[in-house]
Amino acid sequence: MDYNKDELGQNTDQTNSEAPLGSAPIPQARRRTVQQIRRDRMQAIAVMIVFGLIVAASVIYFVTSGNNNDDGGSTVKTDSDRTSSGVSSEISSAAPEKDSSIKDSRSEEESRSEIKEAEGHEVEVIDGRTYIDGILIVNKTYSIPRTYAPGMDSAAEEAFYNMAGDAYADGIVLYICSGYRSYDEQEQLYNSYAAERGVEEADEVSSRPGHSEHQSGLCMDVNTTEFSFEGTPEAIWLEEHCADYGFIIRFPKGKESITGYAYEPWHIRYVGEAAAKEITAQDICLEEYLDVTSDYANAQDAQS
Repeated sequence: MDYNKDELGQNTDQTNSEAPLGSAPIPQARRRTVQQIRRDRMQAIAVMIVFGLIVAASVIYFVTSGNNNDDGGSTVKTDSDRTSSGVSSEISSAAPEKDSSIKDSRSEEESRSEIKEAEGHEVEVIDGRTYIDGILIVNKTYSIPRTYAPGMDSAAEEAFYNMAGDAYADGIVLYICSGYRSYDEQEQLYNSYAAERGVEEADEVSSRPGHSEHQSGLCMDVNTTEFSFEGTPEAIWLEEHCADYGFIIRFPKGKESITGYAYEPWHIRYVGEAAAKEITAQDICLEEYLDVTSDYANAQDAQS
């Protein structure tokens, strides 16, 4: 049978193009497979190089960190450290419940500083309160804890009413204008003074919270807190007789630079009859009697 050459060529091309995969174009498929393998190898090599760089960088970082720690760098707490710290905190918080007379919430260094300041005196720190020769000292240098809330001292209160009774017999009326004051009450009072007059002036007439004798329950303001009280018959009688009942004028005239406060003829402090008579006879203030300062710059607060 005779075939037309053009038809034959067309049939051949059609046959090749319709041939199933894996028959006619085998060489071309092999070329694609080889190229794919090469690409895969290149990608694998690239991944290995990147991984190697990451490992090298990690090694360098850890070596450098180790050197820094050896040279005094920061220390990371381990789980055991955290556990130990937590246990210590629990023990510290539980301690006051076991013994309310545990001494000194301050550091040994702070206590040594106080002892050096009150040189020649017996100093004892109990639960954040400083006693010098048995007298609780509260001023700008020495504070009492926020949680200390004894109320009005019964001995001081009894002594005052005995004094007021004798004063009345002399025609003088004395009464407590302000006695015990809590930490929070003192904080509100001081902040109001500071807001009205500024901190510097407030510090001359009011105590910062934790530094007020009113919180100790051992002091009281008599009749008024106005400076006009000075020179009145009540003020004169109080100054002349209060030591006989265990009180002193806590912030006497001429001692402002030592006490840190303005003269307050109405403010009396109970220290016991013996100490009160000695302080009054020597015409000194409590800071001079105990050889201590009253300055917030020297304060070693241990608020709790």
